[in-house]
Amino acid sequence: MAYKLSFWEIIKAYFVPLHPLFLSIMLIPVAVLLLYALTKVIKKASFGEILSIIAVVGIVLIAMLAISLPYTGSGWRLEDETLLIKATWGAPEVLELKKTRIALVDSAGPWQATRRENGIGLPGFSAGWFRFKNGKKALYFRHGESPYRVVLESDGRYYVLLHPGVKELYWELIARGAQPAEL
Repeated sequence: MAYKLSFWEIIKAYFVPLHPLFLSIMLIPVAVLLLYALTKVIKKASFGEILSIIAVVGIVLIAMLAISLPYTGSGWRLEDETLLIKATWGAPEVLELKKTRIALVDSAGPWQATRRENGIGLPGFSAGWFRFKNGKKALYFRHGESPYRVVLESDGRYYVLLHPGVKELYWELIARGAQPAEL
């Protein structure tokens, strides 16, 4: 059992769900540069000036793609009695389920992310180390929306998973040895 994201799913997360503020931050600078290039074309600017503007737009788009690349494969994978969570650039976190406490919590509760400390935050995808409403710091993996989150605690560290179908993951983790708890 696994839930992993492809490169294109991460790119899609920039735009789905539609978040007007995020899109305006991303698209307004690109649109302004393209309009500037168009005015240069109308004024018959040199080919070099137009090419330099288009190059800047290209660099912005390439940067967006490059930022997404390290998060390809983010998600989780169950292997017997261990859960591997990949939500950062490095090696995945390995949780032994018999030593792990688990809770299924409401997405509107105290386990809402309030601040990203290290990672990526897009309208449809978040991954990395985040602070939550309850003041706890946890490794966070969010893709899409769900009314529930799975919160895990192992060796004093917290992990929060949110994606469609996370409720089924909760029951599977308990079946494989995770201990239900109030977290």
